[in-house]
Amino acid sequence: MNTTIHLLIKKPKEMDREVRAIVTSMFPEFDFSDYEKARSDVERLFSGRMHGFEQCDTCYHDWAHTMGVLLATARLLHGIHIDRQELSPRIVQLTLIAALFHDTGYIRRIGENHGTGAQFTRSHVERGIDLLEEYADKYDWPMSDFMDMECMIQCTDPTRSPDAIVFTNIEAMLTAHTLATADIVSQMADDIYLEKLPLLFLEFTEGGITDFTSEYDLFMKTMGFYAFMRAKMEGRLSNVITYMASHFRERHNIERDFYSEAVQRNIDYLVTIMEKHGEEYSLGLRRRLDRVEFPITIAA
Repeated sequence: MNTTIHLLIKKPKEMDREVRAIVTSMFPEFDFSDYEKARSDVERLFSGRMHGFEQCDTCYHDWAHTMGVLLATARLLHGIHIDRQELSPRIVQLTLIAALFHDTGYIRRIGENHGTGAQFTRSHVERGIDLLEEYADKYDWPMSDFMDMECMIQCTDPTRSPDAIVFTNIEAMLTAHTLATADIVSQMADDIYLEKLPLLFLEFTEGGITDFTSEYDLFMKTMGFYAFMRAKMEGRLSNVITYMASHFRERHNIERDFYSEAVQRNIDYLVTIMEKHGEEYSLGLRRRLDRVEFPITIAA
């Protein structure tokens, strides 16, 4: 029997629908009200329809990236819930909202008129937390909820060790590690990940990140970057990546981690084009950046 899995659903409405279906399978009576409000408001924020903010103008860390992280987060939470430990509806809701807010620090406020949101690359995590705090105060959310979400977003900071973050409990730590893991694998599993690397380099350049001397240098170092991140996921992020296969087994009756497989295909192809083309690596990049109508599918 041949089953087709839609791994990276590209359309936000379809992604939102899948997130809801996953969470409902965990908690049939789940209250989506806070999630719905946050998803709608963050979408308005990215599209420039929220008072006091400019439209998102970072081409790599955009609304599509946020939704991709959201979906991967829901899938991992589901896998953890069924095969590692049962999660509470509260922590699932908070993790989904943290996923929505995790890159909002890239959005410029009215009056920040110079450059793009990429200038905040180094500070975007703290800026996003500040925005979430304003949002939590506006709707009078419990301080304990904000504190857990703050730790979750801190965990997505690549410059911060997860070991240095103080969590309120084991469940909060596990779900923070889930969000950080989803942030890594969702972008690197994207079928246009390699084509988007030049956009990431532009953001790094404007943000003052000097780890890469050129776009070519970024491509060359991406292979080592994934090896480093894989070790981080399997070690300091509680190895929650192993529960992606649990999700696909439960939801689609196929026990495979399609995200890690897709990342490895991207890395393998990157090695191929770098060996074949060298500094003319762009000759091997053939997919369109606006490829939204072609969600990646995997036959299994």
